Amino acid sequence: MDKRSQMRELIAFDSTGRWTVAFMSGTLTFLLFIAVEKGYASSTIVVVLGMLTSLPALNKTWAREKIKKRYLHSYAAKRLVHLSSIVGFVTYPFIIWLLIAVVSNQITMITFFTMIGIGALCSWVAHKLYERHMIRLDENYVSEAELNEERKWGSA
Repeated sequence: MDKRSQMRELIAFDSTGRWTVAFMSGTLTFLLFIAVEKGYASSTIVVVLGMLTSLPALNKTWAREKIKKRYLHSYAAKRLVHLSSIVGFVTYPFIIWLLIAVVSNQITMITFFTMIGIGALCSWVAHKLYERHMIRLDENYVSEAELNEERKWGSA
């Protein structure tokens, strides 16, 4: 159980086309916002349905991280491996509420894009810190940069 076989397994998992699940759940959520704008559904129903549509994407992310977890040796790293998925699932309702606020004209587009930009920047920095911490905890952790490099050169 080394990094090379883990990279092979992750590349094979990523090439199965499971990204379409996340795309479809996002598309369904977008259609629900149109329903709110037209008055066919309430905001609460959209938040609940939006959370339900995010479950397949969460399942995909969870399965990918289970592959990483199998190769880790450190107990602390095994405990933290699903942190990224959980944080993403918990912050998903806030994104939905922001979209509902834009659709119902409660906030301006400038405010929306500013909040999304700041959130994306904070998320990017937090992900980089998370990966650095995981690499320090266990040498078998494969970062996204290593995986992208492996995909680029194709030696896995």
